[in-house]
Amino acid sequence: MPGITIKLPEDVLRQSQQEARAAGLSVAALIRHRITRNTVRTDDSFFGLASDLAGSVAGTRQSATSRRCRYRKT
Repeated sequence: MPGITIKLPEDVLRQSQQEARAAGLSVAALIRHRITRNTVRTDDSFFGLASDLAGSVAGTRQSATSRRCRYRKT
Protein backbone atom coordinates (compact mmCIF):
# COMPACT_ATOMS: atom_id res chain seq x y z
CA MET A 1 0.00 0.00 0.00
CA PRO A 2 1.48 3.39 -0.93
CA GLY A 3 2.06 5.79 1.94
CA ILE A 4 1.48 9.50 2.40
CA THR A 5 2.59 12.03 5.00
CA ILE A 6 0.17 14.44 6.62
CA LYS A 7 0.68 17.22 9.15
CA LEU A 8 -1.81 17.54 11.99
CA PRO A 9 -2.17 20.11 14.74
CA GLU A 10 -0.80 18.87 18.10
CA ASP A 11 -4.25 18.59 19.71
CA VAL A 12 -5.68 16.59 16.80
CA LEU A 13 -2.70 14.24 16.86
CA ARG A 14 -2.96 13.79 20.62
CA GLN A 15 -6.70 13.06 20.41
CA SER A 16 -6.12 10.60 17.53
CA GLN A 17 -3.43 8.82 19.53
CA GLN A 18 -5.75 8.49 22.53
CA GLU A 19 -8.62 7.17 20.40
CA ALA A 20 -6.33 4.73 18.60
CA ARG A 21 -4.92 3.46 21.91
CA ALA A 22 -8.46 3.00 23.31
CA ALA A 23 -9.56 1.12 20.18
CA GLY A 24 -6.40 -1.00 20.02
CA LEU A 25 -5.44 0.39 16.62
CA SER A 26 -2.49 2.28 15.23
CA VAL A 27 -3.00 5.95 14.44
CA ALA A 28 -2.57 5.11 10.74
CA ALA A 29 -5.32 2.46 10.91
CA LEU A 30 -7.63 4.88 12.72
CA ILE A 31 -7.08 7.59 10.10
CA ARG A 32 -7.51 5.05 7.24
CA HIS A 33 -10.81 3.98 8.77
CA ARG A 34 -12.01 7.58 9.09
CA ILE A 35 -11.04 8.44 5.53
CA THR A 36 -12.70 5.40 3.98
CA ARG A 37 -15.81 5.86 6.14
CA ASN A 38 -16.21 9.49 5.10
CA THR A 39 -15.58 9.23 1.38
CA VAL A 40 -17.51 11.79 -0.61
CA ARG A 41 -20.26 10.36 -2.77
CA THR A 42 -20.23 11.89 -6.24
CA ASP A 43 -23.23 9.99 -7.56
CA ASP A 44 -26.20 12.36 -7.18
CA SER A 45 -28.68 10.06 -8.91
CA PHE A 46 -31.65 8.69 -7.00
CA PHE A 47 -30.06 5.24 -6.97
CA GLY A 48 -26.78 6.65 -5.69
CA LEU A 49 -28.50 8.53 -2.86
CA ALA A 50 -30.69 5.58 -1.82
CA SER A 51 -28.27 2.70 -2.46
CA ASP A 52 -27.35 2.41 1.22
CA LEU A 53 -31.03 1.80 2.02
CA ALA A 54 -31.34 -1.24 -0.24
CA GLY A 55 -32.30 -4.24 1.85
CA SER A 56 -32.80 -2.22 5.01
CA VAL A 57 -36.60 -2.20 4.95
CA ALA A 58 -38.43 -5.12 6.53
CA GLY A 59 -41.48 -6.52 4.81
CA THR A 60 -42.63 -8.96 2.19
CA ARG A 61 -40.91 -9.44 -1.12
CA GLN A 62 -44.25 -9.10 -2.90
CA SER A 63 -44.40 -6.05 -5.11
CA ALA A 64 -46.87 -3.29 -4.38
CA THR A 65 -48.42 -3.66 -7.84
CA SER A 66 -49.23 -7.37 -7.62
CA ARG A 67 -52.65 -6.83 -6.00
CA ARG A 68 -53.89 -4.41 -8.63
CA CYS A 69 -56.31 -6.95 -10.08
CA ARG A 70 -58.55 -6.47 -7.01
CA TYR A 71 -59.27 -2.91 -8.06
CA ARG A 72 -59.96 -3.49 -11.75
CA LYS A 73 -63.40 -2.80 -13.08
CA THR A 74 -64.84 -5.76 -14.92
